[in-house]
Amino acid sequence: MKKTLIFVGLILFLAACSNTNNRVILAKNKLDKHWLDSVIKKSDSSYIKKYKRTDFAIAEFYINKKDSSVCQVMKDSADMIRQVIIAKNDVRTHFSRYYANGQLEAFLLLDEYGQYHDSTTYYYEDGKVESSGLYKHGLKYGEWKNYDTNGNILSTKIYDSNGQEEG
Repeated sequence: MKKTLIFVGLILFLAACSNTNNRVILAKNKLDKHWLDSVIKKSDSSYIKKYKRTDFAIAEFYINKKDSSVCQVMKDSADMIRQVIIAKNDVRTHFSRYYANGQLEAFLLLDEYGQYHDSTTYYYEDGKVESSGLYKHGLKYGEWKNYDTNGNILSTKIYDSNGQEEG
């Protein structure tokens, strides 16, 4: 009984910690520069790669050899962050995309195979929720809600374990 209580307590503690992390990263649905700076400061080296695209002008790579992670920050021609990807041991663990105004478009956690996995919310450019639901190993799963620009539910769709829309 004592072991069971300790186990349950540990699970609740870990769940609370992971939820706190998500809130920090999603502060006000904008890019949390303090969070990104803390990731970048842990890096041992960095380099910049130039692109000839309008959506991504440069990619900044920050490498942390201690934990085998790479943070890739994609910026547009106005030097605005448009995408952040973090990988550890060559597997993506985090993906977020931003509008040109800095508003979060999507924040996605990834599983051990680099596939979308967890609760997800997509936003309109003004910060209102566009859709929300759950990814399970790269596939939409369960209930997904789609909203109009006024916050009214447009539709609710249910997805099975194969990512197929039911009914």
